[in-house]
Amino acid sequence: MEIKKILLAVILLSQGLQARYHSVKSENQFFDETNRYEFVVACFIRGTHGGNDLDKELKKDIHMLKDMIKSTSDTDPYRKLLKDEVGFLVVDVSRDSVDSLVEKYKVSLKEMPQFLLFKNGKVLNAMSGELAKLVGFISKADLLEFVDDYFGKKFDDILADKAEKKEKDREMQIARYQSYSAYRYPYGGYSPYRGGGHYAYSGHAGFYPYRHGFSGHSWFL
Repeated sequence: MEIKKILLAVILLSQGLQARYHSVKSENQFFDETNRYEFVVACFIRGTHGGNDLDKELKKDIHMLKDMIKSTSDTDPYRKLLKDEVGFLVVDVSRDSVDSLVEKYKVSLKEMPQFLLFKNGKVLNAMSGELAKLVGFISKADLLEFVDDYFGKKFDDILADKAEKKEKDREMQIARYQSYSAYRYPYGGYSPYRGGGHYAYSGHAGFYPYRHGFSGHSWFL
């Protein structure tokens, strides 16, 4: 029973680590994901589903592109700091279940692979009024630049807010420690905050007129 629980935890953890990258198989899944994340990078591509007659080189290019997108989703700040805000989708237009998406976003078979951007579930337009898109078997650097051009400032604001909140949390932890230490409890109860988390120690403390001492041991929590 314990082994099953451990295996289940490992599976759930591995799924969580890849939660930013999704291979879309239906219209409903697409809308679920574009509404789940505030920002979405979607790649529409004619993949190998259904035994399409694609040559080996094209199939290789498609697999390499998917690997590149997955690698981008695992690049900072998307990997950790923006993992809840940014999602990466790959839509295989060879599936009949996504035909409505191809029509809705006017994805041309002559312009594939095609990358589109979404914010709060809505496709993003360029200054020209047309869809903001990037076409072709692009590099990781091209994709990062494309995303940064449209979302970079918004990402900077989100990261700044998170950094400020983290600093406030750190200051709160320090203040809590100082308030505890001021009482000089005769036992180990709290310890200084560091970036890695809280510390705790056990043992006993002896207080004297001009100094105090402590004996025991410490460990990380």
